[in-house]
Amino acid sequence: MSWPKLERRKAALVAARDLRDAISELRLIAAMVALTLAIPIGAGSGVRALAAFGGGTAVVNRLSLVGAFFVVFIPASFSLVLALESFVGERERTTLEVLLSTPLREAEIYAGKVVAVLAVALTLCYGGLIVYCLVAFPGLGYFPIGILLALALSTICQVAAMVSGAVIISLNARTMRAANVMASFIILPMSLVLQLEAALILLGRAEFLWCFALLMTVVAVVLLRMGFSGFSRETLLARDVGLRHPLRRAIGAVRASFDQRPAFPRLVWMRRIPMLLAALGFPIGALAGYLAGSTGAVPAVVVRPVLSSLVRSAGSGGAFEEAIAIFAHNVLALIFVAVLAILTVGLSGFLLTFAPGFLLGFAAALTSWTVALTGIVPNGLVEIPAAIIAGGLAIQVGATTIHMDASGGWSARVLKALADYVRALRWLVPALAVAAVLEVWLG
Repeated sequence: MSWPKLERRKAALVAARDLRDAISELRLIAAMVALTLAIPIGAGSGVRALAAFGGGTAVVNRLSLVGAFFVVFIPASFSLVLALESFVGERERTTLEVLLSTPLREAEIYAGKVVAVLAVALTLCYGGLIVYCLVAFPGLGYFPIGILLALALSTICQVAAMVSGAVIISLNARTMRAANVMASFIILPMSLVLQLEAALILLGRAEFLWCFALLMTVVAVVLLRMGFSGFSRETLLARDVGLRHPLRRAIGAVRASFDQRPAFPRLVWMRRIPMLLAALGFPIGALAGYLAGSTGAVPAVVVRPVLSSLVRSAGSGGAFEEAIAIFAHNVLALIFVAVLAILTVGLSGFLLTFAPGFLLGFAAALTSWTVALTGIVPNGLVEIPAAIIAGGLAIQVGATTIHMDASGGWSARVLKALADYVRALRWLVPALAVAAVLEVWLG
C-alpha cells in the first residue's frame, strides 16, 4: 500500500496550530526552557567539575557520553506527553469535531499532528545537546564527534517511533486517563530500548549506534504507516458510542474471535507463509550459532552456561519427573511467545526456532554436527515442527498487530489471530508431551 497523498501546506497549518497551543501555557514554556538549558548546563558543569578535581581521564570521557545521552533522553520522554494529548486532548477540550469538520484530508491532519510534536521534541533534544556540548567539552581534550552524530541520528528515529506510537494510542483512547494507562505499551518497550542505547554509548562504538538508529528507523516507519492507515474521521467520532458494560463487550469480543475459525490442517495451510518464515529461523540460527562458535565472535563461556542450564532443566529425579520438567519448560515457552508476539511484532515467533537453532550450531562448533544432531533426535522430530507451527502463528499475530484499517476492527483481528494460536495449542501441547517422553526414554 502506498503512502497517502497530502498537501504539505495544509499539513503545516495543522502543525502550526498545535505548536501555538504547545507554547501558549507558561508552565509548558518553563518546562521546555528547563529541559533545554538548566539540565544540560547542570550536567555539563558536573562533568567539568569532575575533570577539574581529578576524576581520571577514562572516567570523565565515559561520563561525558552518559551526560549527552541523559540530556537527550529527558526531552524525548517529554514528547510522549505531547503526543498522547494530540487527539484525546482535542476530544476533552471539545475541539476535535471542529478540526474534523475542516476540508483537510485525514493524512494532512495526522501528519500535522505528528510534525508538531516532532518539532517540539527534536528542538528540545538538539537544543539541550548543543548546550551540553558547549558547556562540557571545551578544554576537555575529548570530543567524540562520531558517537555524538550517531546519538543525534538515533534520537530522531527514537523520538519518531515514540511519537508515532503515542499518536496511535491518542487516536484509540477515549479519555486522557485511558491514554496514560495505555502509554505503558510504549514506556515499557522504550525503557528497554533506552537501556540498550545507553549500553551501546558506554561501549563507545559508533557503528553499533548507527545499526541501532537503522533499527529504530524501521520501527518508526512501521508505526507511521499504522497511524496513517488507521486514521478515519468516522471511526474516531464513533468511539464515543457504546461505552457501557465494558466487561461484557470484552467477553463478547473474545467469544466471537473463536467462532468459525478454521480447523487445524486448514489453519496450517492458511498460515504457510509465516510458518515458512519460522521454519527458516532454525537453519539460519544454526548457521549463525556455528559461525559464532567457530570464529569466537561469541565466547564459549557465555553460551556454555545456557546449554548446561537447559540440560539441568530436565530435572534430577526419575524419568517421570524429568519428562514433566521438559514438558512444562516447552509449554511455558509457547505461552511466553504468544504473550510477547504483540509487543515484539511477531519477532518472538521467529526466535522460537532461531534460538534452538543457534544453540545447535554453537554446540556443533564446539564438538561436531554429528554429536549436536544426535542430541535432538528423536524428540526434535516432534519439537521442531511444533515450534515451527507455533512460531508461524506468533508471526501472524505480530503481522496482525501492525496492520490497521480505517474501518477499524484492529482488536477483532488481533483476537482472531490469538484465537488461532490458542486453538492450535490443542494439538501442539500433546505433541510436546510426546516429545518429552521420547527425550527421556529414548534420548
